[in-house]
Amino acid sequence: MSFGDYYTYGLHIRSEILCPELMPHAQPGEDPEVTIRLLSEVPQVTESLENKYFEVQPRTFRMSVEGVAHYVVEDGRRISVEPAEGATVDKIRLFLLGSAMGALLYQRGLFPLHGSAIETPWGAMIFVGPQGVGKSTLGSQFHRQGYKVLSDDVCAVTPGSAGMEVLPALAHFRLCTDAFERLGVPESGIFHVDKFVVPLGDGYCSHPVLLKAIHVLGNQESGDPKFEVLRGFDRVKFLLENLYRPEYLEHQSTQSDLMRMAGAIAQQSAVVNVTRRRDTALIATMVDFLESAWEENFGPAPVKETSEGEWTNAQL
Repeated sequence: MSFGDYYTYGLHIRSEILCPELMPHAQPGEDPEVTIRLLSEVPQVTESLENKYFEVQPRTFRMSVEGVAHYVVEDGRRISVEPAEGATVDKIRLFLLGSAMGALLYQRGLFPLHGSAIETPWGAMIFVGPQGVGKSTLGSQFHRQGYKVLSDDVCAVTPGSAGMEVLPALAHFRLCTDAFERLGVPESGIFHVDKFVVPLGDGYCSHPVLLKAIHVLGNQESGDPKFEVLRGFDRVKFLLENLYRPEYLEHQSTQSDLMRMAGAIAQQSAVVNVTRRRDTALIATMVDFLESAWEENFGPAPVKETSEGEWTNAQL
């Protein structure tokens, strides 16, 4: 059996399924914190449940995807996969690195938001919102304009020594067809499952970054884009609404800790409503708009860099 050693969400993952979406681990000889195993049989979702797709127990998550695989996630340390006959490895990875990985993050007490995250001079900026609102498209445009990307699809937030941090995750974007065609992304390394999976290359940020703001994206029919910093309890409400697979939170052993973490994130970071016309032809103007809004609300962008070409935490 061949193994791959990867680094994502601050974790050393050893997998029996090759995952090109993940960054290779720099020191694969170390003991992994998470293992992904291929098995001929795993415990399946309980037939008596009304929801036949997944079930959550305090330390165990089970998911069955017809024609793809059965997945079991245990103790935030193990993911076991039983592939369906004839299932493609791309489909198996789609649910492995999405839903199953999201369940593992919940079990480990990380706060998983459904969005894209970039590194900026102010700190990490996360874009969340409903399916199809343009989270990955906006993150990809920032990437094209020289910003480094922390994560796409699932963003994990965790307490750090200096405040809430966003952990580096998948080194790929997942773009819908119209965004893929309009953005003119490079063609090497791309593959297609439910969306176009586009590698980030040198535009990937491999270290945790202090969280500055979470942007809740929304659409409007016309007019100029709007940037509204939220106050009060609405901040926590928006965070919980934009969890990755929020239905996975119930019955987790970490549920109460994650609810408290939502309050801490809202206190330590800005939560912003951003509304604009949903048009990929205008996406470059949104980068200019947000850069100006950040400077207006958070102060001038820090410019001093470390010898590694990164902004120091002291300036964020």
